[in-house]
Amino acid sequence: MPQTSFSQGSIDPKDLIPEMCQGRSALWVILFSEALVIAITLLSSGALDFSWEQFGLLSLYIQWMVLVCAVCLCRLRLYLPHMTVNKLTVICFGVILLCNLVLSLLTQWGFHYFLYENLGWDWILKNQMITMILAALLLHYFFMQMESRLRARSELQSRIQALQSRIRPHFLFNSMNIIASLIHVDPDKAEQAVEDLSELFRASLKEAGSEVSLKQELDLCKKYVNIEQIRLGDRLAVDWHINAADTARIPLLTLQPLIENAIHHGISTRTNGGLVKVVINTETNRVFLQVSNPIGHKPMKIQTTNDHKEPGNQMALENIRHRLQALYGEDVEMATELDSDQFIITIEYPNTTSMNI
Repeated sequence: MPQTSFSQGSIDPKDLIPEMCQGRSALWVILFSEALVIAITLLSSGALDFSWEQFGLLSLYIQWMVLVCAVCLCRLRLYLPHMTVNKLTVICFGVILLCNLVLSLLTQWGFHYFLYENLGWDWILKNQMITMILAALLLHYFFMQMESRLRARSELQSRIQALQSRIRPHFLFNSMNIIASLIHVDPDKAEQAVEDLSELFRASLKEAGSEVSLKQELDLCKKYVNIEQIRLGDRLAVDWHINAADTARIPLLTLQPLIENAIHHGISTRTNGGLVKVVINTETNRVFLQVSNPIGHKPMKIQTTNDHKEPGNQMALENIRHRLQALYGEDVEMATELDSDQFIITIEYPNTTSMNI
């Protein structure tokens, strides 16, 4: 096993050992092992004298061997503690050899008991040697996959950090303008706004890309709305329609920038203000977010599709879209539309809580 920085510190076994007990992974394991059986049979008997008897017996043995090892490794990845790559590799290697040894002994006993044939200890030794070679190749493949995943995870974290850091100055600029406008008019409200702002920034300093509960994100949003309410007074009304499970999760600072955009572009530019409507629903495996606001007197240029962008100040919306896609891949839907005099943004993404149950 090559020595890299990953082998110097402890890792989660789930990083090295992939999930092989799910339907799709199990199917690939079965197909790969069957291809191995065909290759061994062809090398042994040739294409013209293909031995179906050998193919059947070998297929039965290898399929059982591969599936038993897959189940054992699946259990190991859940219950082993963090450890170095080298220790984890030795444990996995030993488990695979042990599974093969037990299955070889059972096979020899079955042949002796039912068919009155003795496969011999040389057959068991040969199986062990072949298994050692294949296990070493398999674990090397797992190691290379782990390196790729951890590298991609590190790059993803850096990308999310960069995207989130671009939202913070925009948010700070707007919030400080609100507080500055209150200092001479109403110092008490300005002080309350500073306290709410400190809570918002305490949350924004958390690790980029971290998920929080919907309740935590809503608490942050309501603190921001309180700050804006001080500035706009009766011109601002927010209607909350929350039908979400308590366990539902949302990436930190996802909903707040949407409400911020709705207020600044849809409410503050209107003499009579207006209503911002926030709808949140959770289904079995999806989270649905929708924020709508009236169009201001100088409506902003909006993004009409997920792929096409029109000129305009779309920093917050673009960053949210990129952050969600970085976390959930292409399984994210984000669309904006104009409906009569309303600007509506809708987001759907996987409910990771239901996926982990």
